[in-house]
Amino acid sequence: MVEKVLQHCRFALRQLRRSPAFAATTILTLALGIGATTAMFSVVNTVLMKPLPFPGQDRLMWVQKAVNTHGISEAQASAGEHLSYPDFFDWRAQNSTFEGMACYRSNGFTLTDVGQPEHLSGELVSADFFHVLQVSPLFGRGFSRADEKPGARSVVLSYSLWQSKFNSAREVLGRTIRLNGHSYTVTGVMPRDFVFPIESPPPALWTNLGEDAAGEAPYTTQRGLDVLGVIARLKRGASIAQGRADLGLIARRLANEYPETDKQFTAAIVQPELEHLTGNIRPALRVLFAAVALLLLIACANVAGLLLARNSRRLPEIALRTSLGASRIEIIWQVLVESVMLSLLGGVAGLGLFGILAKTLPRFMPSDVPRMDQISMDVPVLLFVLAISVATGLVFGVLPAWRMSQLQPSPALREGSRSTGARAQNRVQGWLVIAETAVGLVLLVGSGLLIRSFVRVLDVKPGFDPKQVLTANLDLSVNRYSPEQEIAFYNQLLFRLAALPGVQSAAAGWPMPLSGSRASVSFEIEGHPTNPGDEPSEALGLVTPGYFKTLRVPIRAGRPFNERDDSKGTPVVIINQSFARKYFPGEDPVGKRMRADLDADPSKAPMREIVGVVGDVKRTSLTAEFDPQYYLPWAQAPLLSPTLCIRTAGDPLNIVSSVRSVVSDLDRNIPLYRVNTLEKSESQAAAQPRFQTLLVTCFASVALLLSAVGLYSVLSYMVVQRTTEIGLRMALGAQRQSILGLILGRGLIYTCVGLVGGVVISVVVTRFMASLLYGVEALDPISFVAMAAILIFVCFIASAAPALRAAGLDPMKTLRDQ
Repeated sequence: MVEKVLQHCRFALRQLRRSPAFAATTILTLALGIGATTAMFSVVNTVLMKPLPFPGQDRLMWVQKAVNTHGISEAQASAGEHLSYPDFFDWRAQNSTFEGMACYRSNGFTLTDVGQPEHLSGELVSADFFHVLQVSPLFGRGFSRADEKPGARSVVLSYSLWQSKFNSAREVLGRTIRLNGHSYTVTGVMPRDFVFPIESPPPALWTNLGEDAAGEAPYTTQRGLDVLGVIARLKRGASIAQGRADLGLIARRLANEYPETDKQFTAAIVQPELEHLTGNIRPALRVLFAAVALLLLIACANVAGLLLARNSRRLPEIALRTSLGASRIEIIWQVLVESVMLSLLGGVAGLGLFGILAKTLPRFMPSDVPRMDQISMDVPVLLFVLAISVATGLVFGVLPAWRMSQLQPSPALREGSRSTGARAQNRVQGWLVIAETAVGLVLLVGSGLLIRSFVRVLDVKPGFDPKQVLTANLDLSVNRYSPEQEIAFYNQLLFRLAALPGVQSAAAGWPMPLSGSRASVSFEIEGHPTNPGDEPSEALGLVTPGYFKTLRVPIRAGRPFNERDDSKGTPVVIINQSFARKYFPGEDPVGKRMRADLDADPSKAPMREIVGVVGDVKRTSLTAEFDPQYYLPWAQAPLLSPTLCIRTAGDPLNIVSSVRSVVSDLDRNIPLYRVNTLEKSESQAAAQPRFQTLLVTCFASVALLLSAVGLYSVLSYMVVQRTTEIGLRMALGAQRQSILGLILGRGLIYTCVGLVGGVVISVVVTRFMASLLYGVEALDPISFVAMAAILIFVCFIASAAPALRAAGLDPMKTLRDQ
C-alpha cells in the first residue's frame, strides 16, 4: 500500500513538472487561501482557544456582582459590576463552592531609588492571589493574610523588572525599595512567563493591600467603592451554575444588610476567565474566521475548475490506462494524490504568506486584544496547515477524480480529448463558477457593510476637538504631597505649560474622553428626595479651569470653571446635556443644587450649585451612546491625579521635551508617562472596526479576483472546446457580434445565477454581523446593490477577453486546422 502511494506521488510530481504554468497558478491560488486561513486560525487559536497558562485554568472564573434577582448569563457579563473590599471579604469568607478567591486593583507606582525615577504599572492584590492562579514565585514567597493589614507593605517583582532594574540578583529578596514614596520589602520574583491580569502593558509588580488598608478612610472599609476585579477557582466537581447560585445568595444577603450600597446588587456573574478576557473581540474574530473560510472555499472551487480543464486534456491517457486494466479506484487514487500534492505545495507556500501576515496583523489589531504577541509558527499552526492542506486537496480533488473515474475508454480513445464529455464538463465548471460568484458576493456584501459602518464611525462627532492636543500623566504620590500641595503643584505646572511657545492652552482632567475610564458616583438633587440605597449614580469627571476650552467642549449654558472655584470657593458643579435632559427635563438647571456622595458619610458632602451645562463627549468609545456626566472642579475634589491636556498651534509632539523640562524643574522625581496625542487616542478608539473592515475587505478583494479568474478560465476553456463549432457558425454567416454575445451571454448567465444565490446567502449570513455594525442595517440595500454592481462589472471584464478571442477567430483557418 505504501509503495503504491509513493508510486502515485512520483507520477503526480512528473505530471506537475510537465505543466509548470498550471502548477504555479494552482499553488499560488491555494497559498492565498491556505495562508490567509492559517493566519486567522493562529489569531483565533492564540486569542480565543489557547488555554490560559495556569494549572486547571478551566476552573478559573471571573466574578462580578450584578443587578438581577434571577441571575445572569455569561452573555450578559457587561451588566456586571466590580466589587468593593468589604463585599469581596464577605464573598471570600461565606462562599462554599470556590477553593480560593482573590481580588486585584490596577495602580501606578513610581520607583525612585533604583536609577532614574520610573513609572510602573502594577496591581494591588489580596493574599490568595498567586494561590488561586496556582503559580508560585520563581524564588521567595507571595502574600499572606497578614499582608492585608494596615501598614504592611511588601512587593513581588515581575521577571522583566527583576532583570532590568535589579540585574537578576537574588540578593534583591528582602531588599527595601521606594514605591510612591513608601518603603516596600521585596518578598519574591515571579517566573519569566507569568502575567496577570493579561493586559497591555503587563504588570511590572504586585503589592499587597497594605496601601488600601491605611489612612483615615481606607478603601478596605468603603463598601460602596466598587474598584476590584475578582478571580476565583471552583472546587473540583463544582459547576458554574452552582458557583453563580452560591454567590447570588450571598449578594442578596448583603443587599439586605447594606441597602445603602448593595441594595440593587442581588445576583452574581460567574464566567470562565478565558471568556471574560476575550469577550469584546470574540464576535469579530468569529466573523473574520468565517470570512477567510469562505475565501478558502472559493480557492478550492477555482482549483477544482482548473483541474477539470486540465484533466480534459488527459482523457486519452486515462482512457488508455483504463483499457489496459486500471480500476476506477486506481484512477480516483491517482487524481486525489495529485490534488493533495498540489495542496501540500500550496500549504508550504501558504506558510510563507502566514509568516508575513503574522508580523503584519498585530500592527493593525486593537491594542486591547490579549496575547497577540504570542502569535507564532508553533506546533498547532503546523498541524493546522497539514490538516487544512490535506482536507483542501481532498475537497477540490473529489469532483475531478469522480469525473475521471466515470470515463468510458472506447469513446474517449475514438473521439479524443476535445469532444468527450465537453458539455458535461462545461456544466460542472459552470456550477463551480456560480458557487464562486455566490460566495464572493457574500464576502463583498460583508465588506461593503463594514466599510459603510466604519465610515459612520469616522463621521461620529465625539463632542470635542482632538486635533493638536497632547496628553500626559504624572504621579505626585512619590513625594507624598498633601492635597493642598498637589493643588499648588498643578496650578504652577499648568501656568508654566500655558506659557510655553506654541501652546494655546493647558488644563488637566480625569477621565479623558475615549479613555474607557469611568467612576460612577451617586448624588442627590435638592428637592428630589430618594430612599437610602436608591440614589441615582452617574459618571463623574474632575477637571481644572480651562479644560473645556482646551478640548473645545462647547458651553451650552452658564459658565465654565474658573480660578475662584478652588477649595476655598463655593462648591460648584457642571453637568452635561444628557444629564440635564434626564434629571431636569424642560427646566433650566443652572442655579439648582445637588450633592455628590464623595464622603464616607454622604451627609457631610456639601450641596453644590450647578453653574453650567456643557456638551456631551464620548467617554468609552466612538460607538457608545452619549450618557449623563457631571464635573467637579479638581481643586475641590483632588481624588485622582488628572491627565494633562495641552493644545498647541502645531504638532503637539514637538513640545514633549519642553513639557518634561517643566515637570523636572518643579520636581525631578516625578516621571512623565503615557505621553500621547488625543488624535491618536481617537484613532485607537476606532481600531477594532478599522481592523475588521481592512481584513474582510482584503478577503473580499482576493475572492473577487479568484472569481474573475475562475470565470475567465471557464469561458476560455469553453472557447477552446467549441472552436470548431464557432468556426463553422462564422463560415455559415454568423456575425462576430453574435459570437461575442454568445460568450458574454454565457458569462452573464453564470454571474446572474451566482448573484441570486449570493444574495440569498448574504441575507442569512449578514444577520450574524449585526453586532459589528454601527449606523448600518445588516440588510442595507446600498451595500447589496453596490457590491453586486462591482461583481457584475468585474465578471464582465473577465468574460470580455475570451469573448473577443472567440469573435476574432478566422473561420477558414479554424476549419482547416480541425
